Amino acid sequence: MKRSRILETRRTMAMRGVALLCFQVLILCFQAKAWHAVRRSFELEQTAAHQEKVHLVTDCMHVTSEEGEFSYVKLPATKHGHWMSSEVAGAEATAGDPPAAANEPDLPASDPASVCGIYFVADPDQTIEVTMKQVNVDCRTGGLMAFVDGWELNGQYFPGEQDHEKPLGLRVQEFCAEQPAGQRWLGKPRPGEAGGAWVFRSSQNAALVQYRIPERGSFVLSARFHHNPKPCNIMAEGLAPYYMLRNYGQRRNCTLTALFPAVVSVIAQEVGEINDSVRYCERVHVDDKLEIGGSVGLDPSYQLVRASTICGRSRGRMDLEQTILCGTTSVRLISSGRYNNQAMVTMRMADESDLRMATVICEM
Repeated sequence: MKRSRILETRRTMAMRGVALLCFQVLILCFQAKAWHAVRRSFELEQTAAHQEKVHLVTDCMHVTSEEGEFSYVKLPATKHGHWMSSEVAGAEATAGDPPAAANEPDLPASDPASVCGIYFVADPDQTIEVTMKQVNVDCRTGGLMAFVDGWELNGQYFPGEQDHEKPLGLRVQEFCAEQPAGQRWLGKPRPGEAGGAWVFRSSQNAALVQYRIPERGSFVLSARFHHNPKPCNIMAEGLAPYYMLRNYGQRRNCTLTALFPAVVSVIAQEVGEINDSVRYCERVHVDDKLEIGGSVGLDPSYQLVRASTICGRSRGRMDLEQTILCGTTSVRLISSGRYNNQAMVTMRMADESDLRMATVICEM
């Protein structure tokens, strides 16, 4: 009896080792294929100068995947009803015709208090650090800024409230600064520091700086990307050859989200019990599973239209392909913490040839 248990234990360990080896071989194969595509850009990056690039923010929704310094200036409306930028403020005093604003968001003139934002997205294995170098946003006139650990669109957040390790109250940090007459705002230290500026850091590769400036104001911020050794939630930019979702043995949900209709292919996965083969588990209650689907809003935990729910462990390459025709496409790894779950996924933007094979279609 004891000998049979020992043999069964050894057999289980051997199967686990073989499955892990197959998974690692798949990863190495994809890395080898992806290396040629990224090698050239890596070489260019190494030879590029390390000088900080300056970006002027002109769109109300400014989406960027670049590091550097970002600046925005808004001056009061002139008697002609136009907004002025800092570059043309001096010219207005001597010229009769109102100049065009060169650094203003494209906002309706009747809604000067609209909320705008700079949306940052980095590589999947990076986090984003934002340093507020200058802030001149007057609280007394209704001005306000906020750093969001993730993205926000129409009241919904990525990562979703159920998928982030921090409560929403700690992910959204609001601030503003009253500028005394004749003085320039040079930054405010964080609690416990003697000097410096406000510094914020995201938990994933997506971050947002929102601002509302009704009358006049300005700010300058610096964005830096840092390596994330254990990425969980990922905002897909559509350029990576593949994406890895892992829970690292923890009780957490990890989501891969793209803001476009996409074709999702599950290459390999290890989700749940060691001896379970890959199967659909929509109608079976399991705590560890991989959900694939789409939604209209940003948070898939509320209104995800599921294309499939799968669990188990693949013994090789799967290539389970599904077309999600929704404004938001998501792959959600749900984990109980009892297993080291992981999934390798590819995601590309859907085109006309994919319409016939749509698995899920959302209302646009």
